[in-house]
Amino acid sequence: MRTFEITIIVILFISILLRAFRLEKANWLNMLPLLNLLAITYNFMIEGWRWQMIPLYLMALTFAGLSIRRIQNPQEYSRLRQTVISLLLLLIFSSLPWALPVPSFPTPPGPYPVGTQSFYWVDETRMEVYSPVADQVYAATPSKPTRVMVQVWYPAVPDSGDGLAPYLPDGLLDAHALSTTFGFPDFFLDHFSLSKTNALLNGRLATCFEQWPVLVFSHGWQGMRYQNTAQMEALASQGFIVFAPEHAYGAVISVYPDGTYTLNKPGALPKDVSDAEYQQAALILGDSWVGDLRFTLDQMQLLQDGSIPSIFSGHLDLAKLGMFGHSTGGGATMQTCAIDARCKAAFGMDPWLVPYNRTLPTQAVPQPAMLMFSEGWESKANLPLVESFWQASPTGTLRATLLGALHNDFTDMPLFSPVASFFGLKGSIKVEREIPLLNDFLYAFFQTHLLDPASSLLPQAESSYPEVQVITR
Repeated sequence: MRTFEITIIVILFISILLRAFRLEKANWLNMLPLLNLLAITYNFMIEGWRWQMIPLYLMALTFAGLSIRRIQNPQEYSRLRQTVISLLLLLIFSSLPWALPVPSFPTPPGPYPVGTQSFYWVDETRMEVYSPVADQVYAATPSKPTRVMVQVWYPAVPDSGDGLAPYLPDGLLDAHALSTTFGFPDFFLDHFSLSKTNALLNGRLATCFEQWPVLVFSHGWQGMRYQNTAQMEALASQGFIVFAPEHAYGAVISVYPDGTYTLNKPGALPKDVSDAEYQQAALILGDSWVGDLRFTLDQMQLLQDGSIPSIFSGHLDLAKLGMFGHSTGGGATMQTCAIDARCKAAFGMDPWLVPYNRTLPTQAVPQPAMLMFSEGWESKANLPLVESFWQASPTGTLRATLLGALHNDFTDMPLFSPVASFFGLKGSIKVEREIPLLNDFLYAFFQTHLLDPASSLLPQAESSYPEVQVITR
């Protein structure tokens, strides 16, 4: 919870207790509840109001009114029953903003401040497969080129840019799409639009080094390009530039600079169809995601040589390029690395291989690779493909299981609510443990395979986190 939200609760708590006593000789204490009027004003102006606080706002206003009445009649006080009921209501009302906090992000572990900015690119060589019409899956005659939003995190110059970047690049549009995806009313996650990250929006690129190693991230089905912000900021703070394309129609929502947007297309992975029909549809999706990733690699080369003007011109070390992804994006990472030698190392978090070419499980990838699985994620269609991929993998490939984790633990979801595990949205592993754990393994893997083959960071991570069971091919 945020500063003025906590202040409102503390003042209410003290106010309830004060009303249990006669205060004729300390009448000035009766004015304490009026301070909440100031706290609410600051909350609205500085932090931003949110619906989870409405019961507390009303309670604070009620006690402010009671305080005025008590100033006029100092002998008035609450009976024991009234005090107990008030404290119970305060506890109940406070639980709502506590259970649904404005997401906050851990301080990145590296020495560099983090910057972020987004690009809008159009791939004229690929037509959009899916239809923008809500009740139609495929475009009858594909006529629009593929549009890709890409967000980048990078080492930045301190105090540069336009302030801290919001977590949701498109505010309430993103929040409403996320809410409906989870089956909530569209306002339910509006407080996400108040969340700020650690990254400086449009900050200047740090000049400590001439070039920086590069990573590309692929999000999961019904995910978004910023779904792993905690990981992006950690990697950027440690000297990587991370690009994350958004896979339109597979993402929750993709919003473009002209104000148009595309929503997730559930029919792209149809239900209640034969295995053959599902596989055919899934392959179309997989080709689209791999196309987005390879297009991003092409655009990065144009950034590097200055054909696309940006702060990155001449500063991308594309010879040191790794890729990582979650779920469908983990599978897209492996498929892209299998066919594109520009990828030098691949890391998959619960990689879902179903939507990809069947040669992938039988040939695996030639690059150094690590597959990390949550303990609680099971997919009958995926398991045989993973086993085949593992058997075909070259010596040195790593496979790990994160005990106490579920599928969403690889994303920012553990930061969304302290009761997420109660509702099955994350595993039993504590968020304070898993965020640095994942960051350390990602950094150690890419540091070893892109920068320093003699690095001891991977063995150190294995010994530091016994809940990660690692085997080597």
